[in-house]
Amino acid sequence: MQISDSKIVSNLPLWLPAAVIVGVLVSYVRSWYRLREFKGPWLAGWTEAWLFRATTTGELHLRLHEVNKKYGDLVRIGPNWLMTSDPEIIRYMSAARHKHQKSSWYESLKVDPYVHSVFSETSVEKHDKLRVNMQSGYSLKENRDLGVKIDAEIASLVNLIDRKYISTPTEPRVIDLAQAAQYWSLDVITSIALGEPFGYLREDKDMYDFIKIIQGELPLATVCSSTPTLGNLVFGSGLVTLIGPSPKDETGRGKLMGIAKKVVEERFGPNKVVRDDMLGTFIRNGLDKRQAESEILTTILAGSDTTATAIRATMLYIMTNPRVYNTLVKEIQTAERDGSISSPITSAESRKMPYVQAVIKEGLRIHPPITGLLTKLVNPGGEVIKGRFVPGGTGIGHCGWGIQRHEIFGTDVDIFRPERWIEASDAQRHEMERTMELVFGTGRWGCLGKAIVMVELDKIFVELLRRFDFELVNPGSPWKTRNFTLFMQREMWVRVTKRGS
Repeated sequence: MQISDSKIVSNLPLWLPAAVIVGVLVSYVRSWYRLREFKGPWLAGWTEAWLFRATTTGELHLRLHEVNKKYGDLVRIGPNWLMTSDPEIIRYMSAARHKHQKSSWYESLKVDPYVHSVFSETSVEKHDKLRVNMQSGYSLKENRDLGVKIDAEIASLVNLIDRKYISTPTEPRVIDLAQAAQYWSLDVITSIALGEPFGYLREDKDMYDFIKIIQGELPLATVCSSTPTLGNLVFGSGLVTLIGPSPKDETGRGKLMGIAKKVVEERFGPNKVVRDDMLGTFIRNGLDKRQAESEILTTILAGSDTTATAIRATMLYIMTNPRVYNTLVKEIQTAERDGSISSPITSAESRKMPYVQAVIKEGLRIHPPITGLLTKLVNPGGEVIKGRFVPGGTGIGHCGWGIQRHEIFGTDVDIFRPERWIEASDAQRHEMERTMELVFGTGRWGCLGKAIVMVELDKIFVELLRRFDFELVNPGSPWKTRNFTLFMQREMWVRVTKRGS
């Protein structure tokens, strides 16, 4: 019996949807099956919905840590993604000799959506070339006046506090320390990168709406980075080229791109401005105009936000722990009386102060400034990692919060206790330092600005606490904080008085 073509066409609506549904189910089952050996939230094995929901809470760092504690150091958080809090696995995935590639996680976090920076570049070869061109710009050898520039911005911060925010018994004044820390870190990084600060501290306001724009755009970018399907739709489908930001925009990310374009434009052409700063070093080492724009934007964002978070968090733990506060101030005052520190303090002098250094390390450990997944891909063909086979192409992300609560730090990892760094044996301290330093990444993907950040931290706490006393206004609710790869923190209200008054 023959069936007419019209009969087949009339039956299409009946079987075609069923075929599509079956195809989708088969795809889901195959995706689940390849990582079936790894435990994790049930929903995460089938769909990106679990990771999407965890990211939108603004507490992804805590949700990931909870999963690690429940299921182990290498757990499944998505159909094709694992996540770890094991320092050994992080070092393995970042080691230069293994050539693991960055995943699509980085694509959504490009500050300039049209041009990769050294942070977001997924090609190993292109990344390595960029890194070579840029690394001298971050070196302490090239930035010989780094300490002078940091000291100048510390003086600006001190001046701002003296001028507007000193409380007296009859006139209480409060400062949002979260905002002030970001103003300071932005002025420091723009001074280092561009030769002069943007003037956040001088004006005591968000210049160019930089903070407002970044905090407005970062949540969506982080959600897209954590859910590859959504990220590919928004950033990988060509949609950005049609409706994305432009340097001509008066608002949003386009406005920041326009600022970068204007700053970089001055360094090219027949009447170019030549400066001995970070941007000047980038250009001397071969970065073209467009790449320089992308790198400067990324440097200002990454170099300011992470430092600001380190300062806020460490100051919060200092202020809420009288033992730490008093011990730290005593060491600073003793050093002043002995004449063992200058005014302003040098980085070398700070590193001879055991408790200051212990506080800095403990602050970075207990509240790592960046907690994004930073996912890297297992090489094609798969690899055996810590005795378990992981299929090729699988993404392995970081649990930054969990890494800094590793057993190497002791049994009281959720307590801010700088003394752990002083009490430890040399061998244990070495391992603790190696693990703490993972907040800066490691290996091929290590942070270029690590040395600069550490000089900033060497100075800022000493210079503030030798002059002022700090007191939280609302200890029951010390700040408002949300995490979207970086921390967005505000309303950290503090009462400041002159030391000794």
